[in-house]
Amino acid sequence: MGLLDSIKGLFGGTAEKASGAASSATAKASEAASAAAATASTVAGQAKDAASGVAGSAAHSASTAASTAKEAVAGVADAHGDKVTDAVSSASTFVNEKTGGKAEPVTAKVEEVTAKAVDALKSTPPTDGA
Repeated sequence: MGLLDSIKGLFGGTAEKASGAASSATAKASEAASAAAATASTVAGQAKDAASGVAGSAAHSASTAASTAKEAVAGVADAHGDKVTDAVSSASTFVNEKTGGKAEPVTAKVEEVTAKAVDALKSTPPTDGA
């Protein structure tokens, strides 16, 4: 064997070693990527659970706030609903007198809608028979 054959042998061995190292690096990178993917999946699941908990808490808070607001409005309707319907009735009477009854269909509808709205807002709405 000559010098060239020795050099070829050296480089050939180096190529095999490089190929082996590349295969080993690829396997290690694949393992690391698989572990990272598993960790990412776990973290994503935890984030989903946390977001679900926050959404449920926010929905409960909104429901509580809406209930509190409804109770407050019901209290106002209970205490002052008659004043509102009386004021609308007085205004309707005034308008009907000034228009000679021409606005009566409109004012009657306004009185009806006002009475229904006040009743719907009260804490204990009247029954159909009332």
